[in-house]
Amino acid sequence: MRFLKKAVLLSFMAIAFFLPVSARAAQINSLSVSKKGDKIFVSARLVVAPRLIKDLRDGIQKDLVFYVDLFRHWSSWPDEYILGVRIERYVSCDSVKGEYVMTTLGRGTSWQTRFGSCDELINNSLTLNNVKLSGLNGLTRGRYFIRVTAESKLRNLPPLLGQMFFFIRDKEFSVQEDSAIFNLGSKP
Repeated sequence: MRFLKKAVLLSFMAIAFFLPVSARAAQINSLSVSKKGDKIFVSARLVVAPRLIKDLRDGIQKDLVFYVDLFRHWSSWPDEYILGVRIERYVSCDSVKGEYVMTTLGRGTSWQTRFGSCDELINNSLTLNNVKLSGLNGLTRGRYFIRVTAESKLRNLPPLLGQMFFFIRDKEFSVQEDSAIFNLGSKP
């Protein structure tokens, strides 16, 4: 009986340790989609757990990856990926030096932005403003939606280790949010 209690306790501890924390760690709010001509503009806001903000203020660099993808919605088939944009942000707050830097990689270019305070840096790094998806002229008429995915990678884990041992998580969180379904396309 005592052995069984210990085994059950160890099982719960293992599940709690290896369970993804995505549901508690972050969520995507205020996802908005607007269409202008043959372009779609997407804005969203990532809300993270206080633990992640505390880590940033303590000087721990974070890697945030955003995916903004256009999908075609099918009623009886899986949704079809059409096109997307990947945006990587490397965020670091160094309160001692007074450096608050966000490096952004996206669409084949990179740029660095400096901020006056850590709060301003955190606010800007968690916000997507008017991310452009273009080249929509050749789409067939149908029902589409936008999916925004946000991930934070763990920095101290070797990439191969996460691939070999599937039960060890290699992300702090991974969340996604879908927009409402809208009609798009001109070809029949």
